[in-house]
Amino acid sequence: MVAPSLRVSAQQPICKTCHIRVFLAGALFIGLVSNFVLLHRSLEELALQQRGAATATTNPRSTSIPPYILPDGYDVLDVGPSKGKSSINFLHQAVSKLRFVETDTAQRLDVRTLGLDYDQKKVDQCNHANKDSRNDCLLFNILTETPKDLQQSRTISGNSYWHVLEHIPDCHMAHSMWKKAAAFSQRFSSFHGPAFDDELVAYNAKPSGPHRFWEHWSGHKCHLNSTHLENAIRAVPKTRSFVVINYGKIETTASKIIVPADTPENSHHYDQSSMSTKDILPLVPPRYEEMRACAVYDDNKHMSLYAALCLRDALAAPPRLAKLPHLVKACAIHGEDFATVEDCATMLQVRALETIERFQKLPASEILRTI
Repeated sequence: MVAPSLRVSAQQPICKTCHIRVFLAGALFIGLVSNFVLLHRSLEELALQQRGAATATTNPRSTSIPPYILPDGYDVLDVGPSKGKSSINFLHQAVSKLRFVETDTAQRLDVRTLGLDYDQKKVDQCNHANKDSRNDCLLFNILTETPKDLQQSRTISGNSYWHVLEHIPDCHMAHSMWKKAAAFSQRFSSFHGPAFDDELVAYNAKPSGPHRFWEHWSGHKCHLNSTHLENAIRAVPKTRSFVVINYGKIETTASKIIVPADTPENSHHYDQSSMSTKDILPLVPPRYEEMRACAVYDDNKHMSLYAALCLRDALAAPPRLAKLPHLVKACAIHGEDFATVEDCATMLQVRALETIERFQKLPASEILRTI
């Protein structure tokens, strides 16, 4: 008899390659499973990406903000630009000197000024002087026309009266012009002019002694002093802060600003070769050369960049007078009290410089939305 185990071997021979086949079949199965898992994950990731894209389309916070472009128009009205060479460029030059974090900010701000005059000859001269700039000049009477007559879409931030109001026929009209220009402006009014405080010669009067040469000048019909200007500023209800300062202290008649009594009308600085000898005497009280001012219409807690630049200009002495003492004549901040006008001016200076510094750190897109 044959043993059972041997009988089975005889009926079903042993397969020497079966373990290899089993191994290959297992490997194939594992590969198929892995590929299925990878495919499933890829489909899930694609679905997530599609859902994310849909969310980005419907969620405004996830979309990039398009570049903000200012509407066409002007930022400043320069009333009485004369030949169009200095005051009309005030704000543009101030902005171009700032150090913004983005180098193209000044270019994107595109500061533009419109010069206004009721003399066509001066308008033509102004336009010729600004033919290569973004500024323009227009025949326009600030007293009789309105903001609608300008037909512009850009916000007019401010206006400048630089060496203009003293040429107005009388100070009452100059007062009205200040108020009228303020109605056009949203943020500030800027002023430069000769100082007339403690005048030595009244308008249309014959000099009786030494005097500042511009006091005996046929074109200076309004001897606008700091009191006149303060009254005009305070007459604008929306004024929130302002400062008026006299620069260039004159303590004696030795100054070339002072000319003898017999000096012809419309003469300039003292010239000993063509004018009478003058005695050197102290001036009591001291006189000053130039008056500057800025009135701000912004809320005190949210000062704009352009209003801050207006204040900085008023609070800085002209370069030629930088080494001479100055005198703060008037200053106020709505809702705040100060022991002296000097304290008030110091506070305005601090706030203006802080505002300018803050804006320099902002991207252009944010600054543009405040203009």
